[in-house]
Amino acid sequence: MRHMKKLLGLTAVMLLAACTDNGIFDPRVDAAGTYQLTVYGGKSIPAHYVIQPGTPGYEQSLPNGGTLDVTAGDLVLNSNGTFTETNDLVLTPPSGPPSNRTFLRNGTWTLFGETLTLDSGSGVNAIRDDGTITVDANGRSTVNYLEDDGSGTGTFLSFEYKRF
Repeated sequence: MRHMKKLLGLTAVMLLAACTDNGIFDPRVDAAGTYQLTVYGGKSIPAHYVIQPGTPGYEQSLPNGGTLDVTAGDLVLNSNGTFTETNDLVLTPPSGPPSNRTFLRNGTWTLFGETLTLDSGSGVNAIRDDGTITVDANGRSTVNYLEDDGSGTGTFLSFEYKRF
């Protein structure tokens, strides 16, 4: 009987600790880290896009059209609530050599449950993305978010980063 009471007491303590500890089941516990780009604008990496002449946002870099290839990228979520997103791009005009470029943005991130917000400032160039961080059965985290494509049509593009 005495052993049963000790066992029940120990079980109660463990259950109480499990109820108050976020543990491995709460993605906020270890959301900070480096994630690798796996989907850019709805396409798997490497992602290839044909840019038409006069496409908004490409007037300077590809005024006569060309191609955009997204070859890699990282999203670093720092434990202090800041983030850095880096994407490696290759722009190729219809005639001429390709040029390597890097898209870089910094900002802050917040997490409520699985809901993630990436906020990179204010003003005309500000970008705010809402998405999720989920954890698969193997304990690997995935960031997914949608971003307005800037066309004014209400079209959103999907992005995914995975921590391996």
